[in-house]
Amino acid sequence: MNEGSLQTYNPRIMVTYYGETIGNGQRMNCFEHNDLIAVASCTCGRGLCGPCQSRRQPPTCAPCHASAVSAQIAKTQQRLAINYVFAIAYLILGVAWLTGIMQRSGDNPVIGIASLMMFAWGFLGFRWLLDGALGVTRLAIFASPQSWLIAYLIGSICCSVAGFVLVPYQIVTQRSLLKRLRAEAGTASSPTAALGSAS
Repeated sequence: MNEGSLQTYNPRIMVTYYGETIGNGQRMNCFEHNDLIAVASCTCGRGLCGPCQSRRQPPTCAPCHASAVSAQIAKTQQRLAINYVFAIAYLILGVAWLTGIMQRSGDNPVIGIASLMMFAWGFLGFRWLLDGALGVTRLAIFASPQSWLIAYLIGSICCSVAGFVLVPYQIVTQRSLLKRLRAEAGTASSPTAALGSAS
């Protein structure tokens, strides 16, 4: 066996791990499993053994992974709350249209606010479609300010109508993601999970 390596035997797998070294040339052990030599390191500098390295991609230690999951949970909760607000506006407009209240509403402020929220969602959705999905980041694609205004008006209206389907869809997918992230956060701190998954 070469110096700086460690062989571990499992009834189903034989692996050779080559140790990570720290500044003074000494070998570094895994942050979670002190009896195993580190074969990789997290961006924070903590050592990771073979099972810990293969457990998460890119290789990340448990504290950093838990912090990243917590941040993603908070971001998903924020997006979900925003979509709930827009869903209420779409629900109000949907009921108003189906029951004919829209034609008799006149200057009903609730209908007006809900309509503005629907158009705002459509405008933001069209911006995301240009910037995020299509990769268009410059308004120079429009020949003139008039064409820019017409394109945004038509695009926002189309996205506003599509919101009747997309807002509920986003709520369902974000709730599913939030459930998965919470389950992952609950198991991320288990000290034996990495070795158990590799056995």
